[in-house]
Amino acid sequence: MEGSSEIKLVFWIGTSVMLFLAFGLIFMVLFYQRHFAKMKQKEIELLLKTSLESEKKERQRIAKDLHDSVQGDLNAIRNYLLLLSRKIHDDQNRELLEETKNALEQTIENTRLISFKLIPPLLETRGLAVAVEDYFETLSKSSDKKFTFQQNLSELVVPIEIGYELFRVVQEFTSNMLKYGNITKCILSLDKNNDGVTLEIVDDGVAFDFKSCYAQSKGSGLYNIQSRLNSINSKLVQREVMSGNHFIIYLPQKYDQSSPG
Repeated sequence: MEGSSEIKLVFWIGTSVMLFLAFGLIFMVLFYQRHFAKMKQKEIELLLKTSLESEKKERQRIAKDLHDSVQGDLNAIRNYLLLLSRKIHDDQNRELLEETKNALEQTIENTRLISFKLIPPLLETRGLAVAVEDYFETLSKSSDKKFTFQQNLSELVVPIEIGYELFRVVQEFTSNMLKYGNITKCILSLDKNNDGVTLEIVDDGVAFDFKSCYAQSKGSGLYNIQSRLNSINSKLVQREVMSGNHFIIYLPQKYDQSSPG
């Protein structure tokens, strides 16, 4: 009987040790998996941040080239045409010259719009609010839609690196509205509270669920929106409304009012 008791004791001790080792092994595997996942996520975030920064610099370079070089050359050609128009008196050639001038003016305007879409000059010189207001005025003029910008706090200052990403998010949203949303109006509100900055986008277009469309989307628009929001640690919330869409972007960072806009 004593030998049988010792065998049982050894059996249970051995079983306990094996279970402890098994649970320890499982814990280590889970720990390293979680650690690897965190390291992978940090690597992805770093690559995303680097990619977005590279894109910003490339946009700045192209916009500068368009503004300083291409637009300068086009303006010079316009001046030459103006001088030439003073020396041409027959109607046929003057009509041809006028058509050429109109085509050139349209090219200059298109170049200006392309440069603006790449990097709006006002974003760096005047800040996010002024850039968005100017952008909405341009959209309203170039389409039959009504884009309205509202800001209750004139002293609100958003750092340029945050403002750039937010402006690109606004561009993506408005592009989707015009392409697929069938909207007639859009209202964007920028405000600041104790928790940070909120940006609200409301439209009366075709309703869609951002999360499900993002999960199923093969395009880059919604992906760009979410990636840019992730890069500035912001949160997108969609509210349920009777018609249209209502999005709120929360930025929890504390902003220094003396920071450059």
